Amino acid sequence: MNTKLIIVDGHCSVGKSSLSKSVYKQINLAHDTYWLHEECENHPIRQNEFSFGKLNTAEGMELNRIGMLQKWMTFRDSIKSSGKVCVTEGCFLHAYDRYFIHSLWNEDEIVAYSSQVIEIINELNPVIVFLYRPDLRKSLEKAFIARGQWWRELMLRRDDLHVYFKEHEYVDENSMFAAIEYEQIKMMSIFDRLLCSKIKIDTSEEHWGQYVHEVIAYLGLEYGKVKSYPCDMKHYLGTYRWQNGAENEEWSIHYDDSNKCLYTSLFWPYMPMQCLADNVFELISFPVELHFQQNNNSMQFRVQGNYDWEYNNKVFIKVQSTPTE
Repeated sequence: MNTKLIIVDGHCSVGKSSLSKSVYKQINLAHDTYWLHEECENHPIRQNEFSFGKLNTAEGMELNRIGMLQKWMTFRDSIKSSGKVCVTEGCFLHAYDRYFIHSLWNEDEIVAYSSQVIEIINELNPVIVFLYRPDLRKSLEKAFIARGQWWRELMLRRDDLHVYFKEHEYVDENSMFAAIEYEQIKMMSIFDRLLCSKIKIDTSEEHWGQYVHEVIAYLGLEYGKVKSYPCDMKHYLGTYRWQNGAENEEWSIHYDDSNKCLYTSLFWPYMPMQCLADNVFELISFPVELHFQQNNNSMQFRVQGNYDWEYNNKVFIKVQSTPTE
């Protein structure tokens, strides 16, 4: 496989993290590979992204263009020097709804910048995977249930400076849904104009195994079976508290009988988990592992991974078991 960089992109709630992590695991069966979640610590593109100048001035956007292209050159060189394949997500076209909606650039200028990025990383034989959903509102409504009210408020917060409202009147939250759908249309239009290896997937049905097959086949690889690790999941149920922490620093682990998996409620109400090895679980779609051990008649775990939050290397101790234990 000649490809050294795979970028899985698209709007929120379409499955970028889930798919990119699964693709990473598949490629890693045959090639030395690493995965960068869009919110990992010190992401080579996402950290301080478009912070070089103001978005609403021509001078500021020129500084952003120069600064971002340098970041992409540094990223390219780091992948080359690693000798590995990199799978990452949400760090390219996703810039549209993060920054371009408030910038002076029109679509042609955004495409020109995006084409410059492709030219820089071209020697890595990159593949861009664009995920989308025709009914993005339905997808977001489902995501609001899993991620909570705070995420709903974040996504639907009124934004009068949004490019969509230059020609449309804001009425209520339906206007923000329309603006978000507009963002996806623009992202897809930019994707369609890029001259590179690329694949577009409608993830509405959430047939993740099928989508991973599609990407792996596009890369010219054979799909390998990744076996699940057997464990007694109910052994880990309960409420855990950050060592020396307060009650508002608790991490609860529950069992989802319908999906036959553990899930935790931390900053999202529903974050599914998967067993990787004895006493080791990963948060599906996140670069986070929980390493459990029995200590002084109480279960505890240490958080490990590359996610940009305060819990890395922190220890949580069980303070309450669930009635099902």
